[in-house]
Amino acid sequence: MFFNPYLDDDRPDIIILRAYYSAFIIGVFTKQLYSEVWVLARDFDRGHGYELRAASADDVVSETYYSALALGGDALTVMGVHPERARRMTQPLVASEKANEDQQFEPWRNIEEGIHFSPRYGELFMKLEEHLGHAMRENARRTEDEAPAWTAPTDNP
Repeated sequence: MFFNPYLDDDRPDIIILRAYYSAFIIGVFTKQLYSEVWVLARDFDRGHGYELRAASADDVVSETYYSALALGGDALTVMGVHPERARRMTQPLVASEKANEDQQFEPWRNIEEGIHFSPRYGELFMKLEEHLGHAMRENARRTEDEAPAWTAPTDNP
């Protein structure tokens, strides 16, 4: 059974829940019925991404994470950073997240129901932050010399 989010248009909370669970159910049942189908899912936060992975999604894209990176890149460009350099500055963030996602996922799976944090998960998160800081420092040294000279456009009428 699939939910129709338009039946209760006076209740936005119901619409959101129905849309969320429709997508979640479609993904889960697709994978169960057709195991060869590759399921790509989009999450809205880290916990939701873990839920999707636990439900057998093959790949999960973090909507808020990547939109935050894009916004940060746009902000850098507005401040005068060359667009290519801004793009390169986000690469360590993406690489670090990908390299550490399995280490974060496994402890999350073992957290008891109702508890949203564990000491092991916190320890891994701190290591992720340390790894990310190191990658960003290395990237800053590298991109300083590689970025072409560029002047940001101005809004002169």
